[in-house]
Amino acid sequence: MDSRIAVLVAWVIFGGLLAQYLYTPFPENAKHPVKQRFSRAMVRVMHDIALIGSSLGLGSEVNITRRVSELNTLFSREPDDGTLWVEDKVFDGVQVRVYTPRGLSVTPSPALINIHGGGWAYLDIDGYDAFCRRVAKHANIVVISIDYRRAPEYPFPVPLDDCVTAVKYFISNAQKFNVDQNRIGLTGDSAGGNLAMATALRLQKEDVPKLKLLSLMYPTLQSFDLNLPSYLENPDRRSTSFCMKDTLIHCMQLYAFGNEPLTSAMIKNIHISKEDREKYSKYINMEMLPSKYRKERVTSEVAPTTSGTVKGVDTSIFLNPYFSPLLANDDDLRKLPKTYVMTADIDALRDDGFLLANRMKTLGLDLDHEHMEGLEHGFVLFFYYKSSLDYIENYSTYLKKNL
Repeated sequence: MDSRIAVLVAWVIFGGLLAQYLYTPFPENAKHPVKQRFSRAMVRVMHDIALIGSSLGLGSEVNITRRVSELNTLFSREPDDGTLWVEDKVFDGVQVRVYTPRGLSVTPSPALINIHGGGWAYLDIDGYDAFCRRVAKHANIVVISIDYRRAPEYPFPVPLDDCVTAVKYFISNAQKFNVDQNRIGLTGDSAGGNLAMATALRLQKEDVPKLKLLSLMYPTLQSFDLNLPSYLENPDRRSTSFCMKDTLIHCMQLYAFGNEPLTSAMIKNIHISKEDREKYSKYINMEMLPSKYRKERVTSEVAPTTSGTVKGVDTSIFLNPYFSPLLANDDDLRKLPKTYVMTADIDALRDDGFLLANRMKTLGLDLDHEHMEGLEHGFVLFFYYKSSLDYIENYSTYLKKNL
């Protein structure tokens, strides 16, 4: 073949692949459509690298994705401008990172404990280093980032136990960090939001000062109903959201079991028995969603009639409020501190956040709910979006007022 023709063919193939990755039909209200398409393409490339690598025997999909994510973290690191004192420490056996502004305006200072997202299996405190630095600087508070052990090597409840241990240690030893133990907030995004709310629920049983604030950013709150409208709008990797139904099912199983024994049942939404669906339907009811997000109910295939197991797998974990915090009873919700919930419009987890916000409002609890139109799951970490920078600044102002 003529070399010029070979080059042309190569460029056509490359252009076709690039177009395939970049073509994602974001909605008309997308805040940054060009950048959002680029972001989505990068996630799809990472996904495909992991799939190809695992099929070639180069490692597990989880570990390859982690390595690729670490490369991305290198490009998003914040330079050390000398305004923060950053230390890696161990809190009662749990690795953490402490960010302390050198010029704290209030002493003892308020503090925010961050639990990172990443589906309980991916990302780490390095991936959230820039976020924590920005919040510590803008809010001028101490920030703690927890490096909990991750699934699938350490499934439930190990990541949650690590978070509870680290939070208890910090609250009990706040004075060592020049922090007011009565002005400590807990935050998390995505799976980190799940761990943050579950940690707050667990702390109700502990003899420690109460948290001042619980902050949840597009949190994962339940594994009970996987046919909510936002899940069905974002079913798989061709979706606009970075957080899709099939990805959530993958991550939920790694967290629950360390492997994936129920993928088919969860895709069909028949992993919960009819008996349990009726019991918990008051907590997860489509009528609690805003009218514009309600869709005609999709009927699941026949589910087990009694609770217990599916295909020999114990499914009771999905009903555990420490695994699915949205299933916590009203009395436990009433004991939570003031709560902030942020939901994103383009996100399979959108409805989880709305359901929690609606329940808490119905109970008359102290809640602030902020909904971000035209933005996707994970946008807070995309610092090349103006919306991300604006959000962190506004969020930091909110922390100053509420911690």
